[in-house]
Amino acid sequence: MKLLGSLPLMAFGATRVNAAEREETHTTSQNPKNIVLISADGMGVSQWQAAMVAAHGKLNLGRMQSAGLLTTNPLDVFCGDAPSHSTALATGVNSHKGAVSVDMNNMPLKTITELVKEKSLAVGIVSANSLVEGSIVPFVGHASNRMAVEELTAGYVEGGIDVFIGAGSDYFSKHIDMRPPTQGQAGGGSGAAGAAAVQTRERDDKRNLLIELEAKGWQVLYNIKDIRQVKGGKLAGFTGTQMNPNIQQGRGDMFPASVETSLNILQSSSKGFFLMVGDMYVDRASHNGRLELLCDEAMDLDRAIGKALDFAERDGQTLVLVVGSPEASGMSLVGGNMAEGMVEAKWSMPGMANHSGTLVPMFAYGPGADQFMGVLENTEVFVKMKSMLID
Repeated sequence: MKLLGSLPLMAFGATRVNAAEREETHTTSQNPKNIVLISADGMGVSQWQAAMVAAHGKLNLGRMQSAGLLTTNPLDVFCGDAPSHSTALATGVNSHKGAVSVDMNNMPLKTITELVKEKSLAVGIVSANSLVEGSIVPFVGHASNRMAVEELTAGYVEGGIDVFIGAGSDYFSKHIDMRPPTQGQAGGGSGAAGAAAVQTRERDDKRNLLIELEAKGWQVLYNIKDIRQVKGGKLAGFTGTQMNPNIQQGRGDMFPASVETSLNILQSSSKGFFLMVGDMYVDRASHNGRLELLCDEAMDLDRAIGKALDFAERDGQTLVLVVGSPEASGMSLVGGNMAEGMVEAKWSMPGMANHSGTLVPMFAYGPGADQFMGVLENTEVFVKMKSMLID
């Protein structure tokens, strides 16, 4: 498949940062007050380079000060998945494939979100899609696999997540009989685990978390127009009942706006904050071999990264980390034209849920960015974040 000049240029006003500028702004001597951790699901070097070519090199990613490589391999198999990788990021412990902040014996592990809440820092979660995505839930709850939706959604209430924005209000009030992620999601579509075939009923625990959230002081809102008006307080912002549409289906600027809104709210925390942001749409497009959609989604993620970087530049106390998760379907670039913004790709292991075991890129900006260079175990990200915010 070839991506030609018909792909719109999406520059977002950013350009590559040259070496002299990066050296001038590189911060090494202080710990950050705040950390924004952005998980770029499925994004290896090839996915990022495809987006760079399509955008003619004009990505916010070029504003980053440091770059390195990260492992993604769980203990039981070589090729991992988003839950096990995010478990390593969230807890500093490598576990089994599918693990959601539990160890090899499925015992709960202390997460970075729990630790920072104990220190009275604010916590936020933003998802480009649903709030029960595999890369998101290890920062919210504990389970042997991500399908334990009732337990994991309860973590938003019981864990006191101050601000969270994403789709999935149904999961907080109903039991959803989910299909496996290989069905009903071709190309990163908008249907929730199979669209019309989804069966709903009362939650097994009989709880309606939406009512509980309101009773405990959260502003519970159900569209991005209202969500982006919020300036303070606790927020449960739902952008869809189960899933959001992909960027080609009309998602618009919902994701970057969600990141910007969460930062505007969290900045009022006098002790600092931890914000976890997850985008899984590049992953799905790559699994399905949809190169144009992949590039469109990667550039929308880059817009969200730009919102975080804009905040960090103004604030001067915020570390922004962008980390890949297990690379989606063994993508490689086999041709292209930089001047025309054209790239050609192939996948060695196509299909949903197929991930390679390669190292993935990570990028950092702000105080402590120099600590995320070279090749790191994914568990080291937790250790470094904990040292910066808690120890």
